Amino acid sequence: MKWKRRNKIKKWIIAIIGGLTIIIVIAVLWEIRNIGWPITTKVHNGKIQVIDVSFYNGTINWKKVKDQQINHAMLKIGSGIDRNHRGSEDKKFAVNARNAKYASIYRGVYYYSYAKNIDDAKKEAQHCISILKKHQIKPSDLDLPVALDIEEKSVFQTGRKNVTAITVTFCKEIKKAGYTPMIYSQAYALRNYFDYSKIKSYKIWVAHYTEAIIPAIPFSYQMWQYTCKASIPGANTKSGHCDVSYYRVKY
Repeated sequence: MKWKRRNKIKKWIIAIIGGLTIIIVIAVLWEIRNIGWPITTKVHNGKIQVIDVSFYNGTINWKKVKDQQINHAMLKIGSGIDRNHRGSEDKKFAVNARNAKYASIYRGVYYYSYAKNIDDAKKEAQHCISILKKHQIKPSDLDLPVALDIEEKSVFQTGRKNVTAITVTFCKEIKKAGYTPMIYSQAYALRNYFDYSKIKSYKIWVAHYTEAIIPAIPFSYQMWQYTCKASIPGANTKSGHCDVSYYRVKY
C-alpha cells in the first residue's frame, strides 16, 4: 500500500512539473513573439525616434516596433477635467505601461488637457500623478517626461495669459511630485497662445507636420512630432498610422 501511495505522489509531482514546464514554454514563446529582446537605441544626427500611443493604437506588439529600430514611446495616461469632462485613464495605459516595461522600451507619458483655468489644471496634474501612483510608476521608472497635451480650441480661446497659467500650474505640480514636465502643442499654438518667457524652463514637444528640416517655432524644443501618418508595424491605429517624433539628445 505504501509503495502504491508513493507511486501516486511521484506521478502527481511529475504531472505538476510537466504542467509548469508547458506554462513556462508558452510564456517564453509569447514573450519572444510579442515582446522581444532589448535593442540598442538608434541615434541619428543627434535624434532618436519616439512613437506616441493610446488606446487608438490597439494592443501593441512591441517586438514589431523594435524591429523598426524604435525603443522609445510616449504613452497616453489619461484625459483631463473641466465642466464637461471627468478625468479618465486611457483604456490601454495599464497594459501599455506594463508591456513596454517588459519589452525594455524607454517610456514617458502624456496627459490630454481640457482645463479652462488654473483650478482645473491643478486637478488634472493631481489626477495624472494619481494614475502614475496607482500603477506604481515612480519618477525613476520613466526615461522620458510627463507631457501636458494642450490643444483644445476652447482652451486657446481663453487667451494667452490663461493658457500660459494653465500650463505652468500643471507643470509645477508634476515637477513637485518629482517627475519631469513637458509641454505638447502645435507649432502655431506655441507661437500664439503661450508666453514663452514663462514656459522656457520646461521641455517643449512641438507638433508640426512639414517637409522642412525643423519645426516652425522661434525657440528651443526638445521633441518634434513630425508626422501622424507613419507606418510602424505593431503600433498602427485602425487607419494604419502612428505618430512619430524626434527626440533631441546630446549623446
